[in-house]
Amino acid sequence: MQRTGLIEVPQWLFTVLNQAFEMERKIEIYGDAAGLARNLDRLKSAFQDQGLFYENPFGSRFDETRTDVEASISGDSVENLVIVEVLKPIIRYGTSELSRVVQKGIVVVKTATTNAVNNEE
Repeated sequence: MQRTGLIEVPQWLFTVLNQAFEMERKIEIYGDAAGLARNLDRLKSAFQDQGLFYENPFGSRFDETRTDVEASISGDSVENLVIVEVLKPIIRYGTSELSRVVQKGIVVVKTATTNAVNNEE
């Protein structure tokens, strides 16, 4: 069991949520030929009812003060960084309005091009 402040989260829950994230990514890339998106939404909803949810920070800005992700920098520049790949999502406990990070996201960042950055400021 991983202890994060006063919240104890069993390791198997992280495994299940990380796998759900991977399934969601594959559906986005390859389509939903098997009709799994509905089942995945129900699974995510069941976890959300218990206060656990994940977020995909892909495309958001990154700077060294960000504490919800651990990043590897791709390329030479360290200015105007954006998240270009998400290896593990950010898992949170709480609600979308008020939550605590129970698993930091693992991401790859690189210098943003003008069109690559979402408007998340």
